[in-house]
Amino acid sequence: MIATFVTETHLTEEQDAALRPLLAAAFPDRAGHFALQSWWLARPQWRLWLSDGDRPIAHLGVERRRIGVGDQDVYVAGIGHVCTDPAMRGKGLGVALMDELREVLTERFGFLTCLPHVQGFYEAAGWVQVHAPVVMSNVYTGERMTSSIPAMVLGEGFPEGGPIDLRGLPW
Repeated sequence: MIATFVTETHLTEEQDAALRPLLAAAFPDRAGHFALQSWWLARPQWRLWLSDGDRPIAHLGVERRRIGVGDQDVYVAGIGHVCTDPAMRGKGLGVALMDELREVLTERFGFLTCLPHVQGFYEAAGWVQVHAPVVMSNVYTGERMTSSIPAMVLGEGFPEGGPIDLRGLPW
């Protein structure tokens, strides 16, 4: 298994083309979108993926952002586009991907929101649920929305309180 960590500006056309089928398979409700581009909502600054030599089999995107937590500013590594090839699930790739993330993570905190059915996976990988409302802004319409899905943090000492303002779209 090969781990690749690359900045978005150095992602080659070939790498982008190889990631799109993985993302389409992992997120079938957005398959049409991923046929055209390999990101959704906020574009990541970095990509981390695992490959079996020929093709990506697990992936995540990282965006460094200053968010608001109550009256504090906190820099986080926003994590999104987390997926494993559906045919390869249950083989430890998600754990391996989280281990690789820890190796490259430069921010004190990782931050993500996830659907409840995968929350247990993140908890097993060391992420902790944050019990504060998460607010995001649609940069296209100016609309502010409150997330209804769990927020998770990787790292010790994340500030308590809220709301948590992502100051943009989720990653």
